[in-house]
Amino acid sequence: METVNLLEFLNNTKDLYTLDYTVCGDELVNFLDLMTEEAQYTGRIDLGIFYLHQKNLEQYTIIDGLNRILSLSLLLHAICECYKKTSAKNDKAIHTIRSKYLLNGEKTKLRLPAENQIIFEKIIYGERLSGREKQSPLFVLLHNFWTQIKEEKLQAANIFNMLNKINVYIVETSNVSQRDLFYNLNKDNSKVNQILLIEDYLKSFGLTDEWKSFKNIFNQNETDIIQFFKDFFITKFNFKEFNITRLYENFINYFETMLQYISEDVIMTKLKRTAKLYNDILNVNFANEKLRMALIQIKMHKGEDTYAYLLNIYEDFMDGNITEVTFLEILSTIDEYLKNRLKTPNDVGFNELIKYLNAFITCK
Repeated sequence: METVNLLEFLNNTKDLYTLDYTVCGDELVNFLDLMTEEAQYTGRIDLGIFYLHQKNLEQYTIIDGLNRILSLSLLLHAICECYKKTSAKNDKAIHTIRSKYLLNGEKTKLRLPAENQIIFEKIIYGERLSGREKQSPLFVLLHNFWTQIKEEKLQAANIFNMLNKINVYIVETSNVSQRDLFYNLNKDNSKVNQILLIEDYLKSFGLTDEWKSFKNIFNQNETDIIQFFKDFFITKFNFKEFNITRLYENFINYFETMLQYISEDVIMTKLKRTAKLYNDILNVNFANEKLRMALIQIKMHKGEDTYAYLLNIYEDFMDGNITEVTFLEILSTIDEYLKNRLKTPNDVGFNELIKYLNAFITCK
């Protein structure tokens, strides 16, 4: 572990890359607030640990610490904006700040995930932002910096004096999985994109095209994909509840368990088949009119929490393990339960109904 000054680290680095699934702007830092507390710091301000993967001497991938670097970059840009065209001396200082801390040639030093990079570049290059882009945490923090500098009449020299006190601890992570380290550091953050974590994991197996075709089953709709995995894992792991922040972890457990018996290609083939069946349930895509009408009734009676069980039974039906008559009777029983539940919300729990339905199937 190495202790470095955050400002100098940014100066000495040419490129700072980020991971696609990084949460950007979730916990941005208002460095100017530290100035009001400066008296309590005797030597330096410690701003925690940075986890970095060093690509080469002057290039890094940020595993953890992005929001602190991003906040510093936005503050430096705010200083430039507040002092531009005030004097030739200040214009020269602004050029120095931008070339040392914000830019590497024509590109920004900091490279954010796609949508945030667009907003960041518009900010740094002075381009017009849309109303929606102005709602982003990046612009909100930048606006706060502008306001504080102007209203409190903060001097750039005092701001830099404070920034020169800020130190971080650098941990180099070349020997560990960047994805797994990021996940473990952020596993309780509901804003982490679990789908992108899974995508990166499958990419390591060369399954990018397979994953793309899987997502196309749901027309790339992440809400439906998450809903599928929720109900799929409820069935596979007998979960009573599903935690979205553990989706990546559940997927890894499932995939690596299955790898003990079948190849990754076969796993994806089976997963896509099940996903297609689930998509049929979501969109009531049944050629059989009786089954279609039965499922419409279940949807009308707010039966989304029965989809995990329906998926399991639908697979049995498609595999020829139960007859159409039995499947229809199960759907009818579920619908009766749902209608009663709407009338009496504290009626029989669905888990109790599952026991009955499984016993019914066994008798058939």
